[in-house]
Amino acid sequence: MLFSVQYLRGLAAILVLVYHASHKNIQIFGYGNEWSFGASGVDLFFIISGFIMLHVTDHRELTARDFLIARIARIIPLYWLLSIFACAVYFISPGRVNSSGGTTTILNSFTLIPTGSKLLIQNGWTLSYEFLFYLIFSTSLNKWCKHRLTFVTSTIFLLSTAGAIFQPINPTLQFLTSKLLLEFQLGIFAYLYINSKFKNSFIDTILIFVGISTLAISSGSPHIENRVMQYGLPYAMLFSGLVSADHIIKKVSTSFPGRIMKLIGDASFSIYLTHPFVLSSIGIILNRLNVKNAPVISVAIMTIASIAVGYVCFSVLERNLIHLARRITPTPNSIRGASPSRT
Repeated sequence: MLFSVQYLRGLAAILVLVYHASHKNIQIFGYGNEWSFGASGVDLFFIISGFIMLHVTDHRELTARDFLIARIARIIPLYWLLSIFACAVYFISPGRVNSSGGTTTILNSFTLIPTGSKLLIQNGWTLSYEFLFYLIFSTSLNKWCKHRLTFVTSTIFLLSTAGAIFQPINPTLQFLTSKLLLEFQLGIFAYLYINSKFKNSFIDTILIFVGISTLAISSGSPHIENRVMQYGLPYAMLFSGLVSADHIIKKVSTSFPGRIMKLIGDASFSIYLTHPFVLSSIGIILNRLNVKNAPVISVAIMTIASIAVGYVCFSVLERNLIHLARRITPTPNSIRGASPSRT
């Protein structure tokens, strides 16, 4: 286990969670500050995913079919189950789903094909990018593909370049040619550095320092011009430095903060998928209790509650669904432990 990766998963989940909690607080009470930097947790998830997919498949004989089955079995059961629950809520009280507005699509909530409409679990949009990356990556596992990394990186580069040149208006084409795909590529580059003979503690320190410094500067910018440059690149540097120094990071694994971050990292997928339900429910309670003039407290309550519910979901649902899916669709042991990072 790479403790640094689990800690960074936990960090990504917390960032997204606090961002959405601060937004929900404004929705409820009509004031407060939205912590927009928290949205960068998604960029970190994409980088982790790019790294993990190479980490669990490099130097292993694996078919595209086995890879995709493993990814579907790992992600879709919990996502579909929670989407079915959200669909029931939507039929009973449509205003409770995507309360910020917009058209909700039921069919595409399950297919994850972007059409411009919102999903039943809107933050599932990141899973659309995950599966697009999985499709590209799985293609490179075919026997005819002799240069896996060249194929993956060139395909992502060509798609994102096409998007930058043609700037399509159609939402599906925008998705297929998004610059966000480059963040998976950054995760692949991080893997190459971490497993290279060129890595050393001095370079690791520089990467960590530059990454944190750049992110600190970015956190004060309310507008995102290019999130790949603003968030993706510095996170990739931070990730590379920390994971390269995992032998040092794991020394804090027995400490209280280390154990907490590992638990959050383990449950990051469940936290990511369940927190919209928790934020909505806690928001209703806080509104009825008339908890005003304390945005920090309300955001903290929503955040802690979301982590707690997410961990229960992980322990009760996610683990059992993974076990069931593995029994139904047996896959190679080499890719069974590859957790999604979306997330």
